[in-house]
Amino acid sequence: MSEKRDESAVQIARLRPLLLGVIILLALGFIYLSREFLLPLTLALLIAITLRPAVRWLSRRGIPAGATATLFAALLLLLGFIAGYEISGALSGLIDDAPAFRQIFIEKIHKISAPFEQVAKMTEDLKAATTPATIPAQEVVVKEPALPALFWVAIYPASYSLMFAGAVILSLFLMASGDLLLEKLLNVMPTLTDKKQAFAIVQDVEHEVSVYLVTHSAINAGVGIAVGISFYFIGMPTAYLWMFAAFVLNFIPYVGPLTGVILSGLFSFAFFDSITHSFFAPLAYLVIVLIEGQFISPSLLGRRLRMNAIAILVALAFWGWIWGIPGIVVAVPLLVTLRIFCTHFESLTTLGEFLGESSSKVSKINQNIIQPGKVN
Repeated sequence: MSEKRDESAVQIARLRPLLLGVIILLALGFIYLSREFLLPLTLALLIAITLRPAVRWLSRRGIPAGATATLFAALLLLLGFIAGYEISGALSGLIDDAPAFRQIFIEKIHKISAPFEQVAKMTEDLKAATTPATIPAQEVVVKEPALPALFWVAIYPASYSLMFAGAVILSLFLMASGDLLLEKLLNVMPTLTDKKQAFAIVQDVEHEVSVYLVTHSAINAGVGIAVGISFYFIGMPTAYLWMFAAFVLNFIPYVGPLTGVILSGLFSFAFFDSITHSFFAPLAYLVIVLIEGQFISPSLLGRRLRMNAIAILVALAFWGWIWGIPGIVVAVPLLVTLRIFCTHFESLTTLGEFLGESSSKVSKINQNIIQPGKVN
């Protein structure tokens, strides 16, 4: 009898990776097919998790949770409306000036590449002198109608604004409900041990994700303010637009700061007459994000909230494929949530270890194994 049990246990252990793979594929298929519904829901959950500790703290001091949640939601909608209004005006101006900037950019590129073009022309002349003349074939180019850039600039911010407004309104109800959802979750848990574990998971996720998002948002706001002030003194137009862009882009690890440096460099190259002056803006942006990434974020966030670089890049690619730009923005908070969730289950500790950043002591031990004698 015991032999049959052991054999069945071995078979179940063999089938476990296959079952896990099937579950993961089904989950990915569900996420992809329901992406338009899940995105505002995910944003609402992240907003509620971030602000829920403040709502609870004020509730303990006699302020109703519904009133506090309504105030927070109204502030978020007001800030979103002001940001959207200011950004739409700045983007309209940029669109109107786009032909002029394009012409200036082409002229500067031509001025820089003129010596190389002269050498290329001399090479072509020598080649033409040594080959018989041929009648060039005429090339027929069919121009396909393209949608105006203004349409794309208008449609995407409008759709994102509606999605953000819906997420804020949903987060209002999540915050105002108090501990109702937590109580419902505990009610469906079968045993007291499961209830305690579920409560601990909810508490840890709420605390850690709230700390991460609030701290990271404050850091990104500082980066945006620093970029806006530096661009104002450098002479970049619409410095407040660059301030908002830096704030949003800094939520995207690695790719966001690099994008900001490149965009500011291209814009300043087309705007400033002096080539030397055009390097000031991207250089200032680069210095600010380097200081933030190397000194400020590591000291404020702490090691427990720092993620593995490979895991971050995979998460950015996956959620960007699912949800586009908003998915890239929420990729790291979702990764932090997954890591915290993994710490409460022994079977998921391996995944949690991979998602997190290894400590220096463990890294030295691993390096000694990989390269014996090279690490002390």
